[in-house]
Amino acid sequence: MKSISVHIAYSGVLKQGTTTRYIRVQSRLKSYRSAPFLPVATDSSMLSVLLLLSKYRMRNVPVIEPGNTFVKNYITQSAIIQDLERCKGRDWFDSIVAHPISDLGLPFMSHMEVVTIQSTELILEAFKKMKDSKIGGIPVVEGPRKKIVGNVSIRDIRFLLLNPDLFSNFRQLTVMDFMSTIASATEGMRKVIQPITCNLDSALDSVIQTLASKSVHRIYVVAGHEDEVVGVITLRDVISCFIHEPPNHFDDYFGFAMKDMLNK
Repeated sequence: MKSISVHIAYSGVLKQGTTTRYIRVQSRLKSYRSAPFLPVATDSSMLSVLLLLSKYRMRNVPVIEPGNTFVKNYITQSAIIQDLERCKGRDWFDSIVAHPISDLGLPFMSHMEVVTIQSTELILEAFKKMKDSKIGGIPVVEGPRKKIVGNVSIRDIRFLLLNPDLFSNFRQLTVMDFMSTIASATEGMRKVIQPITCNLDSALDSVIQTLASKSVHRIYVVAGHEDEVVGVITLRDVISCFIHEPPNHFDDYFGFAMKDMLNK
């Protein structure tokens, strides 16, 4: 959560045309959406970790030794997906992932809720939409049918920060120009990277394999011959398919209501 907000905060900096070298951390602190520090101990149940990473929307969970405040490591959503991918062949895992994603209720959002950006719109508008919607990526579409042609991640903002010569006219830069410039400036790439997609009848197994092998945070669900975007599946959504929260689980574990803490 915090890593997304750090990148998003700089979309405002870009609009102001400010050089990041002269920006002080203190001036940007209020722009960041902080996440609560909710560590788990090494002897905690993995159920707690999975719930924090899915239902409670944390991107990583700090791990500490019992009785010690030193952070031993972090468990991330991506690491869990990698672990799940290695569970292939186990009966409990195979019985779940063999189902089409639609049978499991995925994607969780309706097609009307999917935030998109037209390829002809300005790249700054794409970053603004991600900031306003508090999301880390947005599908690039063309036409009224929203045919997907690419993807812009909040991490792509680094190309504006680290390569100012490439984007001297970024205020007039369209989304497609932005993606094309990144492709031409990246070694081994000649054209815009194709978006990573799946269909409503795709098995969860293939979705997990794609997320793990491509090391991406989301996969777009498309339908029809024109690859219209109808949904998004994130790492959090996939993890949610494997767990269920027992009554009062975190109230007993932490001694306070998780919803109240995370909604502050």
